[in-house]
Amino acid sequence: MKKFMSWLSLVAIILGLSIGPVQAKFVEYQLDIDYKQVNFTGHTVTAIAMGDSIPAPTIEAMVGDTLRVTFHNKMDVETSVHWHGILLPQDQDGVPYLTAPPIAPGTSFTYEYPITHHGTYWYHSHTGLQEQQGVYGALVFHPKQGERVEADSEAVVVLSDWTNEDPKDVMHNLKKSDDYYALKKANVQSWLKVMEEGVPGIKQRLEGALMRMGPMDLSDVGYDAFFANGEEEHVIPDIKAGDRVRLRLVNAAASSYFSVSYAGGSMTVVAADGIDVEPFDVKRLRLAIAETFDVIVTVPEAGAYALRATSEDNTGFSRVLLGEGPLVEAPAMPVPQMMDHAMHSDSQMAGHEHHAMVHHDQHQMASDEMQEYDLLRAIEPTQFDANNPKRTVHLKLTGDMERYAWSFDNLVLSEDSQILIRRGETVQFVLQNTTMMSHPIHLHGHFFRVLNGQGDHSPLKHSVNVPAMRKVTIEFLANEDKDWFFHCHNLYHIKAGMVRVISYEGSSELNLDYLSNAFSDRYWYTFANVGLQNNVLSGMLRFENTRHAIDVEYDWDYEGGYELEALYERSFNRFFELYAGAEFEQEDDEVENKLVVGMHYVLPLLIDADIRLDDEGHGRLRLESELQLTNRLAFEWEVNTDREFHLELDYALNKTLSLIGSNDDHYGWGLGVRLELF
Repeated sequence: MKKFMSWLSLVAIILGLSIGPVQAKFVEYQLDIDYKQVNFTGHTVTAIAMGDSIPAPTIEAMVGDTLRVTFHNKMDVETSVHWHGILLPQDQDGVPYLTAPPIAPGTSFTYEYPITHHGTYWYHSHTGLQEQQGVYGALVFHPKQGERVEADSEAVVVLSDWTNEDPKDVMHNLKKSDDYYALKKANVQSWLKVMEEGVPGIKQRLEGALMRMGPMDLSDVGYDAFFANGEEEHVIPDIKAGDRVRLRLVNAAASSYFSVSYAGGSMTVVAADGIDVEPFDVKRLRLAIAETFDVIVTVPEAGAYALRATSEDNTGFSRVLLGEGPLVEAPAMPVPQMMDHAMHSDSQMAGHEHHAMVHHDQHQMASDEMQEYDLLRAIEPTQFDANNPKRTVHLKLTGDMERYAWSFDNLVLSEDSQILIRRGETVQFVLQNTTMMSHPIHLHGHFFRVLNGQGDHSPLKHSVNVPAMRKVTIEFLANEDKDWFFHCHNLYHIKAGMVRVISYEGSSELNLDYLSNAFSDRYWYTFANVGLQNNVLSGMLRFENTRHAIDVEYDWDYEGGYELEALYERSFNRFFELYAGAEFEQEDDEVENKLVVGMHYVLPLLIDADIRLDDEGHGRLRLESELQLTNRLAFEWEVNTDREFHLELDYALNKTLSLIGSNDDHYGWGLGVRLELF
């Protein structure tokens, strides 16, 4: 008990709370977790609901209360509930196979913990991809003495993304092709789009290709809808002209950032990730995945004023209406232009699109230390004791878009699971994003300081966005024990392996085998296609996980001639892999079989080099690349030192069927179709 009260007092000091004698009342909820048939966009699909609603009911309590929530798993699969951003006993954190067993089918589990800090938070499943299917809801913990910044009323706004696809199919599609959803979103990064940008666009694309960085979309998944409180348009009732309204914004999306604007003028930010901050005004507020912000808005006069939350790739939006009368629309977000390495990273940092709402000169925008949280300032000093032992951990945020593998320091969870720390240390994480995507990084069970230039008043958060090709530094007090999750909160990046466990030396109970089964980057995915042309039947079958692949490719000329290649491949990073296997070939009744070893390496200009040696001592160099000419038309070329070549045009009718035309040194000219089987 003494240890618990010491911990509670420390939390109070860091967060600037006033916690008196414990006179807790129990606040209890009972929620079923079960399948639910929904039809949000004209298609009936199976979702998962808590309390029979999506999002789940908002859970509310007051600082000093003890929250007791029982979940009844009515499904035929296991589930779990994580309390995002909450300081609580480790065994209540809700990470299956790390802090507690999952909630098995047909069973119930009760979470119980004291409420020690106020603010806006949320809860969600940490099992598989269930969060994408609807297992999320808001938490509101009220202060005893009332909010520091008062308002006439308040409302919770839970933002989310929705797909009619099974999330497992979404993951499979992302593994199949890094730009699988680009056509659906009408955001294919083509050379036609580059040419429309003129000389600057061409220069940027070539500079990126020379750095072996391809064009990138702002997000991976093509969503069918975006919601505010489960609706594309949500009306907040009983709001009158002149009211000041506290909106508790929660980004509960699986993989979408949102840009929020308000028709009634500026929004005053008063809290970030549940913690009060010095108020400041913004015209547009960006919410990274898993972040929460409290804002105060005023309804100027009679009318229904829109708060608009637009997905960062601008493929859709939801809105909330405040007040009654004619619709007053919020400013729309500009349509994003072609995304290459430079534009993508700069767009993530541009103050006018994000929290800061200030303009920066080019020198500032190019600085590796530049932060997107410039105006966040803590109410009270947040610095830790200078006498604490200090530990600095440098982490690179890494990824391989070809395999859709996301990692820290090029290692996924099953390859490097733990970061060891000691209780009492001040731990600093230097997060260097080496990828073309932003990553929302979340630490369980702790608040950390974001070193954003505010000195002793650096803000406390539990989730931080690390923009593309940029660096963010955070630090936290190691005042817990056992094991805590640390991960990117893009749901598909978690699944792909961008996870670590922060473990306290001497008290860690980590069992990696169990954990990897729950958050597996070891899963195997299967892909296959077949091409039917007038001159040749061709295709491939591929089995792949994060590091390993078995790849089979074949051609048959209808007259008995064939080529078949079967390889085992071992990937080391997004540029380099080794392979070994065999080739089988028959031409003019001559059969030739050989064993081969080799390597694939990505050269500047995104040219793939294949160097191989066969069992007869013959070496070969092959170069190949693919150019996306228009939204639907792609050109592939391949040449090698044996004077063989293959040229192909591929026109995508949809993601399953393409028209193809080719010219090949073996088979000549051909026309036909390609079918993606799975």
